[in-house]
Amino acid sequence: MEREFYTISVYVDKDENMIGIPCGDSDQYGIADIDKVVLLKAPYSDRQIEKFIEEVISYCYTKKHNDASPLSTIEKYTKKKGFVNATSDFTLISIVKTATSYSLMPTFNDYEKGPLVIDDDERILMNPYKEGEMAEVIKDFVQVYVKANIFYKEMQELEEEKNSKN
Repeated sequence: MEREFYTISVYVDKDENMIGIPCGDSDQYGIADIDKVVLLKAPYSDRQIEKFIEEVISYCYTKKHNDASPLSTIEKYTKKKGFVNATSDFTLISIVKTATSYSLMPTFNDYEKGPLVIDDDERILMNPYKEGEMAEVIKDFVQVYVKANIFYKEMQELEEEKNSKN
């Protein structure tokens, strides 16, 4: 059955490895991440990135969200308690696919609140997109947000170290 939209979470670590988590129906939340994780290890080609994104999207709605579990899929995968903790080493890229377009939204990782969406940098691609277009946007986000998050985290750690010495 064709859905109005499909949404996936792509978590990127400092080594540029990607973890893709699709959505599914949830009695409690309407739509939420399901217990399915797809991995893409770096290095990878543009084609592999796009194949990975489409594979994760293909798992959307294949099962229901586990409403009985208090843990999110990323918490289960990382084995870290709390969403902020579980996502602290990743940059999240949220992707929504509709019949006419793909919306790609990067996040900046706030070490108290977790991933914060950066609406100003939303990228819209037509569905279907041209070969290489999706990969180009993902690679751009990785360069800007993954590398920036690493710098931000190092600054935060230095600040905490300085404060603990005082």
